[in-house]
Amino acid sequence: MARLPHEMTSDILCRLSVKDLLRFRSVSKPWCSSIDDPYFIKLHLSHSLKTNTNHSLILSYWEDQFFSVNCALFETTQRLNHPFGEQRKTLQILGSCNGLLALVDDKDRIFLWNPSTRKSQVLPFNEIGFSSPSSTYYGFGYDPISDDYKLVRMVQSHGNNDEYFHSEAKVYSFRSNCWRRIKDVCFYHKFSREFGFLANNALHWMVFKTPQSRKKELVGFDLGSEEFRFLELPDCCLDKVLWFHIKAIGGDICLTSTYRETDNVVVDVWIMKEYGVKQSWFKLISWKEPHFMPYGYEVLFFIGYKWFNWGRRVDSFVWYDLRSQVVENVVIRDIPTSFEVNWYVDSLVPLNSNAQQ
Repeated sequence: MARLPHEMTSDILCRLSVKDLLRFRSVSKPWCSSIDDPYFIKLHLSHSLKTNTNHSLILSYWEDQFFSVNCALFETTQRLNHPFGEQRKTLQILGSCNGLLALVDDKDRIFLWNPSTRKSQVLPFNEIGFSSPSSTYYGFGYDPISDDYKLVRMVQSHGNNDEYFHSEAKVYSFRSNCWRRIKDVCFYHKFSREFGFLANNALHWMVFKTPQSRKKELVGFDLGSEEFRFLELPDCCLDKVLWFHIKAIGGDICLTSTYRETDNVVVDVWIMKEYGVKQSWFKLISWKEPHFMPYGYEVLFFIGYKWFNWGRRVDSFVWYDLRSQVVENVVIRDIPTSFEVNWYVDSLVPLNSNAQQ
């Protein structure tokens, strides 16, 4: 039987799921070598991202239980065994990027975890330069220029009436497996912990420009240049907003504002189509939903501009069809009643073999 050319074999294999590829590694040494090849791993990931295949939702429940929901078959739910197995550990997801999840536990230890390959890595411990931090912001993403995964940690401490203020920002490099300090931030955090989202090769957080300010601002951290910059929000109803949330959809920044208008609760969804340009914000959806609960809800988009709406107490998913403007419930069996959601793409991206496991 004639052998297929290597390029054709790779083209076929890159269309398969990670689960199948891990099984096919045992077919032969050449197949194992091909599947483990860094070029093929990037090829497989690129194909998944371009075709929107091998995507899942990661649901976290009670900060120690994780579930995976396949985006192609929403009735398929799988409980994931996190790196600690049955140990009761408080874990929070700092971010998800290219099949890697960054996690932090209640002792501020940080881990990288690939649920598809079941590999994990403990990041080297790095002390904070001052005591009693009052807020810690994290962000996790990939820099294609340096071909490096980076994790950002910003820590601040300030006393009552601002009698003192300490700030520290550091970046962990996956490639070098070490932390280094970067230029201190020029903004303020007022919450104990918040996680950034990735869009346009930059991590983003909502912050305050001054300690006294009540107006939230959007700041981005470019993973390539490692510089911070402020981005302007749209001229929407933020002055009368009951609640708003900001995330990423398909690489674009998405702002969801919920406010009351006469007898209705209105949900507006804005998309920034040209990064950093205020004039490029446009309103994608304005949904009047009288029975929509104004507090505790978020909007999470699916590739293709369909979206999920879910609450923190009794959570559920719905599809919103942009053409018909019809909302349909999505029933997913065997999931908890309340959860946090992260997007995830199954990948073969490896972890550092010489790092602590």
